[in-house]
Amino acid sequence: MNQVNKIKFMLLEDYKSKGIILAWPSIYENKIYWLDLLRVYYEIITNCLVLNKNIVLIIQKDRNIHDDLRLIGEDISNIIKDKREFFQLYEIDYNDIWMRDYSPLTLIDISNSKLYYNMTSFNGYGNKYACDKDKVFSFKFIKKYQDENNRNQKEYFEIFDNLVIEPGNIIFDKNLVIINKTPLLLHNDLNWKKINNILKNGIKDFLGARYEVINVEPINGDDTSGHIDNLIRLENTHYLYYMATNDTKHPDYKLLMNLKDQIMRRNFKNKKIIPLYHDHQDIVRDSENNILPFSYLNYIRIGNLIIMPINKNTSLYKKNEIKKIFQYADVIFIEISCLLHERGGLHCCSMNI
Repeated sequence: MNQVNKIKFMLLEDYKSKGIILAWPSIYENKIYWLDLLRVYYEIITNCLVLNKNIVLIIQKDRNIHDDLRLIGEDISNIIKDKREFFQLYEIDYNDIWMRDYSPLTLIDISNSKLYYNMTSFNGYGNKYACDKDKVFSFKFIKKYQDENNRNQKEYFEIFDNLVIEPGNIIFDKNLVIINKTPLLLHNDLNWKKINNILKNGIKDFLGARYEVINVEPINGDDTSGHIDNLIRLENTHYLYYMATNDTKHPDYKLLMNLKDQIMRRNFKNKKIIPLYHDHQDIVRDSENNILPFSYLNYIRIGNLIIMPINKNTSLYKKNEIKKIFQYADVIFIEISCLLHERGGLHCCSMNI
């Protein structure tokens, strides 16, 4: 890392990205919500391609996505043919679809806009899940990218020194990085002093950015130990959005009031701070009445496009309010209850490129 300190790097902001990586959800084909997952992925892919956003679709060996989509009466052959420059299939094995957390972060050398990658460390959210294939995904993906582009030089760095910091727990713009402390402590066998020193070296010293750490428990149903992308999002260096509620019936009421208090006590004077309100009607439950981790903050942003998650109870009024808040972008909505059954959302299952 020290060899490249003279180069000025920054992390690729979502609004500057041109596409996303997705992992095809075929590992869940025996689940009762398999067909609903196919519909979600069909909507993500077709909406992106129609708007000329790139899709890199990771698939398992010998998997045929067209056969899968026939199960829901859909066919994307024509749109892939028409938009073939925006669509790629990569055959790489994986344990799970949560692409955000085991994919590499994209780094940009701002002197010449050359792309590099930050290798991410992953351990299944503190060894909760099997992740042997996901652990090596970043390296395999980068190597495949390099081989296809005939690149011999090293295109990646480890700026966090093997600290497990899933990209779902790091929200950023070019000047600021925000992280939740809770997952860092639970997913690493390190004390906070050591973790904070690694963050300082990687963010302040290497990237030249400021970083802030909040300390909030996970929302109900979230088994990532509290990833930041359910709680806070940064946009265009001007806006900070946070998950909020005024509804005392919302099961995360106290948690979200604590989040608001921590945000208001920090120095974000150069940003417009905007709450995205949730109420008890936004709560989604599984068949056993367990609360699932729904948040409007877990949206996908690609260039001028925002793909906003909604639930079955999201009203037309709330959709209109969201469109007013994000009036600088094109907003489309996708109902994602099936994804929530696997404890993740739209931002979680995608990685910007």
